[in-house]
Amino acid sequence: MVKQILEKIKPQHLFATCRNPSGAKELNDLASQYGNLHVIELDLGNEDKYTEVVDKVDAMTGGEGLNVLINNSGIYGDKGVSSIFNLDKKQLQEHFDVNTFAPVFLTKAFVPLLEKASSKGGSAPNGIGRAVVMNISTKMASITDNTSGGAFCYRSSKTALNMLTKCMSFDLKAKGIVTVLMHPGWVRTDMGGPNGLLSTDESANGILNVLENIGEDDNGKFLQFDGQQIAW
Repeated sequence: MVKQILEKIKPQHLFATCRNPSGAKELNDLASQYGNLHVIELDLGNEDKYTEVVDKVDAMTGGEGLNVLINNSGIYGDKGVSSIFNLDKKQLQEHFDVNTFAPVFLTKAFVPLLEKASSKGGSAPNGIGRAVVMNISTKMASITDNTSGGAFCYRSSKTALNMLTKCMSFDLKAKGIVTVLMHPGWVRTDMGGPNGLLSTDESANGILNVLENIGEDDNGKFLQFDGQQIAW
């Protein structure tokens, strides 16, 4: 996604966070090629650092604000949790910490910068010309689509993210910020596994096509990589 944003959208600044910048070879290689890419350390489990990251972004953008926030990190560690009989409370809590609480509270921390960017959007319609929050969710969070059960931790933490994102969409709309949920598809990644239906290139391309065309009417919607809306 970082590669395609750099090549397709060509932002003035792009901030990519990771837990261990010194070990993020691909990001660092890209940063050496693109002067507008900034690699920032962030462990989403450490909420105390959120303000520090926001301050860095604010300083690097010269107080112009942030137009787009994509909350992409997540965990799917409960492949063995197939029923209530082997559900573990600690494991469930870990999923909520990363998949639910982190994107919501990081968004909360970035609201002042998003609002600042939106206010500087002039006559631009609501969307990436002003401010957008995109929380990466999953079709597995859809209660309507759940016909097999299982994946208790992952499903429930992402469903909770959906509800909190829907709630925040009403609050942020008044600030000129469009908020959406995105299902990236079943992608061949470390999390998705080798049987995924989409390559990372295909998924990222679809997501960015949707992002570029997001408007006020999309606020609070649950979309997938091809722009189709998903049932809650």
